[in-house]
Amino acid sequence: MSLLTTSLILLGLLHLTSGDCGASCWDDELRLTKLESLVDHLQKQVADLAANKIATEAELKFTQEMAKSALSGCSSGWTLKRTQIVFPNLEKLTLHQTTPTYVETMPTPLPNNTRAVIVQVFCNFWNSGGHAYLNVDIQQEGNEDGGVTSVENTHYAVYANTFYYEVLVPWDGALSDSLKFVVRSSYQTGGDNNWYRLRVVGYIMA
Repeated sequence: MSLLTTSLILLGLLHLTSGDCGASCWDDELRLTKLESLVDHLQKQVADLAANKIATEAELKFTQEMAKSALSGCSSGWTLKRTQIVFPNLEKLTLHQTTPTYVETMPTPLPNNTRAVIVQVFCNFWNSGGHAYLNVDIQQEGNEDGGVTSVENTHYAVYANTFYYEVLVPWDGALSDSLKFVVRSSYQTGGDNNWYRLRVVGYIMA
């Protein structure tokens, strides 16, 4: 059998097997093409999601490491130390319409990492008809950046009472060891049993 004859027979068989298909075969091929296109699109989406997941995990890991680093820098925290530092000039203030300034030096230097000192403000009032007013600004001498702690006290016509509270005064260990008390106003009547006391009763380190 010649090559030409064989070719003609194969062509005929191919025609016979596909001749009955008609338009439905074209529809099947079209649907198959669309399905292949959809699969390719879904595969691309899966690849994109996988890449985004990797990027998100990397960002999350970086954020966690930064948070750990920030926390480790604060691991030392704050430490409160109680003490009792007495300034004779401020033990029994009975000021009346005077505004003096007191500069008191710590008897021993505070630790270099001190960030604030705690000042006690105590008022003893023993006369129901008298006055005990005292407004004063407290500051570490030379610590302009730390600012001023202001206290205001107005007590009148109180019988046999004491008042007590504490305030924080900013402290810089690189500056002086002195506290400055600037009296802004004062008014005292009713006898020597109405008076104020200012002491350092602690400090905070960081």
